[in-house]
Amino acid sequence: MSDCLVYFFTGFLDSGKTSVICSWIGGENFKDKKVVVISTEEGEEEYIEENYEGADPVIISCETKEVDKALTFDIEKKYKPDVIFIEWNGSVSPAEFFDKCDVPRRWALAAAVVVIDASTYSLYYKNMQTLFADYFRFSDTVIFNRVDTDRDNIPKLRGSVKSVNPSMSINFLSVDNRIIRIEDHLPYDLNADLCEISADDFGLFYTDALDNVKRYNGKRVSLIGEAMILREFRGRAFVLQRQAFTCCAADVGVMGILCMKELTSNFPAGKWLKVTGRIRYFEDEQNGQKVAVPCLDVEDYTLTSKPENDIIYFN
Repeated sequence: MSDCLVYFFTGFLDSGKTSVICSWIGGENFKDKKVVVISTEEGEEEYIEENYEGADPVIISCETKEVDKALTFDIEKKYKPDVIFIEWNGSVSPAEFFDKCDVPRRWALAAAVVVIDASTYSLYYKNMQTLFADYFRFSDTVIFNRVDTDRDNIPKLRGSVKSVNPSMSINFLSVDNRIIRIEDHLPYDLNADLCEISADDFGLFYTDALDNVKRYNGKRVSLIGEAMILREFRGRAFVLQRQAFTCCAADVGVMGILCMKELTSNFPAGKWLKVTGRIRYFEDEQNGQKVAVPCLDVEDYTLTSKPENDIIYFN
């Protein structure tokens, strides 16, 4: 028997999970498939036929009982599903499912999706950062919906996710359900002869450059950061780095870009620099996979003052 594909959805109550699941169920990809929905919370939207035209899913409500081995194996025995949608209670960490729940061998995770209401995200993220960190670490896709381009800072939304899980796929949907492209909302101009990246946008630049080689390769930019020398480069390069706040007060890491430059004995190591150069990429291996990593061929650098916000914040 072929695999049963499992689509796991999480996010706060009324973030739009049910609506997204219904739109997927009614799509061509799942036509003529035996679909089971496991719902662990009750929101405003309902699983009714008018919300997924033509489909006939089995809806299992688990608001008052636990999703455990007994339930998953019972579903497998009764329905022999082709596709499972799990609408997870957003107030419970996804770890409660992924780390603790046993499922039939035939069930294969196809996607783990976080659905976020952009209109409430800043407030929720500020007060529940640990839970959001779990969302992002256990998932591979984020859908920001109800995005208002006049109100919401799309690059900041993206950066808050990428700082926790750089490999995340992120989608933005407007209040009228249109797809929004991140490249239309960058806070700097990559078409300028020299694209000046502000100190506050270092993190956005770096995470976006990791994802978009064609967009950045060969571009001239200026960046602000603290210069650090690594012994292994033996005077041929330095790292321009920033400290980056990711998900909680104790979780501050270092983000840096390799700058290719022959160094003299008076190079100002440990100082804050504004560096101008052209972006290129080198191949590196991370977690067993080859990835393209941006670096900077330095044209010039000057001493500059430490930014008012020396730690990058993504929210």
